[in-house]
Amino acid sequence: MNEQVLISIKGMQIGRDTGAESISSEHEGRYFVKDDKRYLMYSEKVEGSDEITKCLIKIGIKEVIVTKRGAVNVEMPFCLGVKKLTNYDTQFGGFTLGFKTKNITCVETSGSLDLDIDYVLDMNYDYLADCHISIKVKNKESL
Repeated sequence: MNEQVLISIKGMQIGRDTGAESISSEHEGRYFVKDDKRYLMYSEKVEGSDEITKCLIKIGIKEVIVTKRGAVNVEMPFCLGVKKLTNYDTQFGGFTLGFKTKNITCVETSGSLDLDIDYVLDMNYDYLADCHISIKVKNKESL
């Protein structure tokens, strides 16, 4: 896969009280491999802010770490079979998130990468939702 890529992110949260909610976004970014890990870098604007947030996704065999710095500051660790806690900080305040990862699937071909993560999300130590995130990466020039 080439360094310049298009990154498509789709997320689904199914909460006990809120029902199903979905999000989707597309970003131009960079892809590279270092020390047997895959990396995705891109920038995004967070709703309600003009500030750019820089995002890094580090993909390992049993772990994916999503780091955001800017309008939102967070490091979200998805570790297979383990519950991880993190602080999610915004310009309006912060809270604690918990991620219990149930499944990580990553399939790479010469021109694409498909990453799927299933997890349970807690907010401030209370169950919030069952979640799925799907990240699809394609060479920018093949579009």
